[in-house]
Amino acid sequence: MNEPRRLSVFVSSVQKELENERIAVTELVASDPFLGRHVRPVLFEQMPGSSLPAQDAYLSALGSCQVYLGILGFEYGRKGEDGLSATHREYQEAKRRDMPTYFFVKGDSSQDSRRDDDIKAFFEAVRDSHVYKRFGNYRILKEEVRSVLLAELEKRDLRPTDQESAIAVQTIAQASDFDSRLVDRADDRDLDGQLMLAFTKAVTGKFEDDIFPTISEEDPEKNEVRRTLLNRGLIWRNNETGRFHPTSGGLLLLGQNPEAIFPQVRVACNAWGGKERGGDPLDRLDLKEALPHAVEQAFAFLKRNMRHTTRVEGFSKVRIDEYPYEALREAVVNAVAHRDYDLQGSCIRIDKFEDRIEILSPGLPPAPLTVEKLNRLDYVPCSRNPNIARGLGFFERIEEQGDGIRRIINATTGMGLPRPTLSVRDGHFLIVFHGPGDDIQKLKPQGRPVFEVKGDLLSGLNQTQRKIVAYLLEHGEAKADDLADTLGVAGSTIRKNLKELRDRKPPLVTQDGTTKGAAYRLAESRE
Repeated sequence: MNEPRRLSVFVSSVQKELENERIAVTELVASDPFLGRHVRPVLFEQMPGSSLPAQDAYLSALGSCQVYLGILGFEYGRKGEDGLSATHREYQEAKRRDMPTYFFVKGDSSQDSRRDDDIKAFFEAVRDSHVYKRFGNYRILKEEVRSVLLAELEKRDLRPTDQESAIAVQTIAQASDFDSRLVDRADDRDLDGQLMLAFTKAVTGKFEDDIFPTISEEDPEKNEVRRTLLNRGLIWRNNETGRFHPTSGGLLLLGQNPEAIFPQVRVACNAWGGKERGGDPLDRLDLKEALPHAVEQAFAFLKRNMRHTTRVEGFSKVRIDEYPYEALREAVVNAVAHRDYDLQGSCIRIDKFEDRIEILSPGLPPAPLTVEKLNRLDYVPCSRNPNIARGLGFFERIEEQGDGIRRIINATTGMGLPRPTLSVRDGHFLIVFHGPGDDIQKLKPQGRPVFEVKGDLLSGLNQTQRKIVAYLLEHGEAKADDLADTLGVAGSTIRKNLKELRDRKPPLVTQDGTTKGAAYRLAESRE
């Protein structure tokens, strides 16, 4: 018999605020063997491009679904010309179609007072007419969503086997709640004000240099910074004391000294002189800073400990790096974003060897991911620490959540290096970048040329000037007499052409010294 058509479930929410929650629903379906066969979650941002206007496109997508799942947070979302947000408009369409409708509300009732006025009114309009469940973390959200989806499938006389149910429950239970845990041993005075402001600017587009220092404790709800961090699950308010404290994710992302409470935040970087560990490293860095700073410093460590050279290609000088910057940055971000922070005795290790770079991150890939799926590039994105991963995204440390491994592989093989090796070592996830050996010149350059003489400039150069430019590109500098001897051109001709190259606007050549022994170089303004 043919499998029945899958139940299409439309997931509706403010996309920017609740991106992690939307991803959690797709993770649930992907990791549940029963739901994976019978449910198709529909998220507008994951749909193919449409020629329809955005509003018509998502309402059309909703029309192809049988169930509406609404997730409500603290922000109403941008209003359209009709005065409604996309989520509110989607709900009205689902109501018009008489679709089974369920709502999931982020935060308990004590947090309702700080929701946008419009979201309060929206919630009041639906709470008495539809089933709604509250959730405080992704595990609870997954449990509640699974419950309503099982009820809908049971209407179709579809039920999971005992084994399928056991797998689903175990998978949800394995999900870490580390980055949403409440920390009461620190408060918002232990957070870095500049990081808090930078995060708020990225999330809201609002930015005032003095917004945090000038807001009084008596008026906390008007503090845009605190409001943003509360809505993103990075801080919480103790209702008994009125004080604000970070969550685990908030402390790791924004803390002035996160290592004081979480020693496992450490990133140990070592550069070794050979192919194995031994003796003292050539360079060492022990990072205990907030994760955005740790990512930048670890990346800078790798940059300064890898080989770099240049190569002349035509009338361009290109930079050749031993490893691709994009891939290394992505690997460092993945390590700090997705490691298992419950393994308190382990730290991230970054080791630069003569022939490879190893990045070792505590913990296995979070279920349902496996090393085999990652190697095949056949997986649904999944994050162990969604608040941390999304937070790094706002700091522009992650370009596209969930597709980092693919970018790492493409960037590495694209410049001529072997494909990185993904494996597991003693309960840690390991990625190994294999180097080019002694022949770094064989690699493809990254980015723009360090210096190039573009076609419009070349067209105005005579043959002697072209030869001078080509020689200086290759050798860096030369004296007029040396150029004359090497190129077989009279000294007076060389000097005349050097002067013309020097006096161009902008100049192509610079002169160091005014005597006969002056040295000439290309004016490499982008070096």
